Amino acid sequence: QCEYMFMQKYPHTHLVQQANPRGSAGPCCTPTKMSPINMLYFNDKQQIIYGKIPGMVVDRC
Repeated sequence: QCEYMFMQKYPHTHLVQQANPRGSAGPCCTPTKMSPINMLYFNDKQQIIYGKIPGMVVDRC
């Protein structure tokens, strides 16, 4: 098994692979347009952050 040593081009890909590394079958399309989502998350200091995460929604393939 190869671990992902680098962040993928899109944050969405990274999150999907981290959440279910063996269940990722690969992309079914190639995104040509992506948009952000607003999200609550913890940073590395365990602080709650409300931020806009770019490249999380595929708008067009």
